[in-house]
Amino acid sequence: MIDFPLKAIILAAGKGTRFKSKKPKVLHTILGKPMIDYVLFSVRWINPDQIIVVVGHQKEQLKEHINCDKCKIVEQEEQLGTAHAVKITKYLWEDFDGYLLIISGDTPLIKGETLSNAGEYLKALVRYEGANLANFRKGYRNEKIAGVVLTARVPNPYGYGRIIKDVNHRVLKIVEEKDATFEEKSINEVNSGIYFFYAPYIKDLIEKISNENAQKEYYLTDLIELLNKEGKEVYALEIPDYREILGVNDRLQLAEVENILRRNYIYFWAINGTTFHNPDSIWIEFDVDLSPDVEIFQNVILSGKTQIGEGTIIGANSVIKNSKIGKNVVIKENCVIEDSIIEDNAVIGPFARIRENSVIKSGAVIGNFVEVKNSEIGEKTNARHLSYLGDAQIGKEVNIGAGTITCNYDGFRKHKTVIKNRAFIGSDTMLVAPITIGEEAITGSGSVITKDVPDKALAIERTQQKIIENYAEIRKKRKEGKNE
Repeated sequence: MIDFPLKAIILAAGKGTRFKSKKPKVLHTILGKPMIDYVLFSVRWINPDQIIVVVGHQKEQLKEHINCDKCKIVEQEEQLGTAHAVKITKYLWEDFDGYLLIISGDTPLIKGETLSNAGEYLKALVRYEGANLANFRKGYRNEKIAGVVLTARVPNPYGYGRIIKDVNHRVLKIVEEKDATFEEKSINEVNSGIYFFYAPYIKDLIEKISNENAQKEYYLTDLIELLNKEGKEVYALEIPDYREILGVNDRLQLAEVENILRRNYIYFWAINGTTFHNPDSIWIEFDVDLSPDVEIFQNVILSGKTQIGEGTIIGANSVIKNSKIGKNVVIKENCVIEDSIIEDNAVIGPFARIRENSVIKSGAVIGNFVEVKNSEIGEKTNARHLSYLGDAQIGKEVNIGAGTITCNYDGFRKHKTVIKNRAFIGSDTMLVAPITIGEEAITGSGSVITKDVPDKALAIERTQQKIIENYAEIRKKRKEGKNE
């Protein structure tokens, strides 16, 4: 958290033409969340006084998505460069006696801690005194310091603005790729596009930036030279991990950044007690929460707001989305669980599917090729084979035989099936809802049950079995007769 007056400007107006997409670049998702959300998260982490988001291309989509108390949306009708984007926000900070954080909305790997460290570096440069900096000028000893630019050394600097600085890390200028000389292109310390500028020092200079360059755009980097001419100083703060400044300009870069984040999450959860088998094959999103002693096998996908309880094992090729999984649950191979709750000690799978709004109670077993939808399955209830349980309320210690189907849809409406405690549903039973099966009631295998079954009763619905002796011979003679 930064403890001096600060406003943040997030530049999110670009078209992202290399994405070839109808939606704004910054709304493309990384591990289940739009990339701008990661930037917003890091910016909010340092608690600025206001967050200004500059939108342009497909602005209505962005305006609808961005929803935070401190956010102010500014529309850039024509994208003329980064300096122009900052300039149109000037009315929100021209009387502000504090710093501006300027950051691109397509740098999702930047950490809040890194931004906070930059603030601490800035404070050290200007030599503030005291922790309470409500009055920005109080304790200000060096009025030459205009700001800080975050930099990094990258293996391949192509496409980045190069940092030209002196031995004291004072930035003399930032040269864009297309305007750089051969010698300047050999520099591998590059501009992150993340700046802290003292607002009173740039409010007039922002008007003086021209577009006399190869791109015919108004570069924010030109502020550096203008500030130097005014006797103001901007310093470089080099980030140790260059990956934090990686931008996303096309879908390949999106995939690269997504993979970096995925590995970061796996590393975080691994050091906090989760075992990953073949971690390179595992997909885990931002909002997933894992407990100690969870064990996850290859090709597992964990997405949305998913929570996994302590001691749970997730078998290979399983998919869990927006679900809460309790303690010591066993999820066997090839299961799909969506928008549901699995309570402690349950066993799921293999090849089971648990769909929206389902609750599997403690100790229940949902076996192979069983589908559950919008249902509650009671404690220690077993449905081990080849069944569909939809819109059902099933009690505890119920046995669901193989091939059982709750016939919940009549073509117009969904109806509920109620199966009470310790009932025994025979194999291949069809329960035509709405229907209630009483406590300890039994249904005979192969029955179509259309009426309520009282407690402890047996319900059987079958036609009488008929046996025709020597039918195979009769059939054979019929066939021979046809051939003649």
